[in-house]
Amino acid sequence: MDLGLQGKIAIVCAASKGLGRACATALAHEGANVVICARNEQALNDTAQAIRAETGVRVLPMVCDLTSGADIEQLVTRTVEEFGTVDILITNVGHPQMGAFFDLSEDDWQRGYDGILLPVIRLCGLVIPHMQKASWGRIVHITSVAVKEPGTPYLISSTFRAGVAALSKSLANEFGKSGILVNTVSPGAFRTPLGEALIRQAADRQSKSIAEAESETANATVIGRIGEAEELAALVAFLCSDRASDITGQVMTVDGGMVRGLL
Repeated sequence: MDLGLQGKIAIVCAASKGLGRACATALAHEGANVVICARNEQALNDTAQAIRAETGVRVLPMVCDLTSGADIEQLVTRTVEEFGTVDILITNVGHPQMGAFFDLSEDDWQRGYDGILLPVIRLCGLVIPHMQKASWGRIVHITSVAVKEPGTPYLISSTFRAGVAALSKSLANEFGKSGILVNTVSPGAFRTPLGEALIRQAADRQSKSIAEAESETANATVIGRIGEAEELAALVAFLCSDRASDITGQVMTVDGGMVRGLL
């Protein structure tokens, strides 16, 4: 299936590893040139080289702290200088402090806003004008299954990622007639560095072995296993394509059936 992404320009956030790297690789395989950002320069450059070697597309790695407005502005400015526009934006932001309500300080909540919702607002504000000029654009926000099932210890994540989903729906409504489609993808448990770290934390909280915590996580799904990053990336690539031109304003859970609710 030709997704029609040949020559498109994509910014993929937090793409040195995990879900971000998988999304950047999937888009590159479809012929999109990718700008990848992360904080770790060495990991970022290694990923860029691997994607170039695997796909042959142009890859621009940029060190970027998504909590910095100046870094985000430089990310978009350099992309436009290098490639002329931005066609695709994949937002993928950090994981905040975890804990029960009274374990969390006001500073924790402020850092959650600064690290999850505000970067997405800034990124969208900078890339949408370029998409409007082209009358074509795709924005996909990677959030968390906590959007659908909020609760302890993911209170901050649930609150601000739900805000991202609400922003996504609002942007889809406002800019759909400009050819800009905006969707949210909410992953469950995936075999990524973050996913493995969360399993280790769960094991520590519950005084269980890592193997026990991983087994419980897998068994919480209806397919009995933890997802692979490439599975989510395939959906993201499809949502960025012309094949998905009638899909916008949606929140899609990719969790192996972990969420049991209908909506």
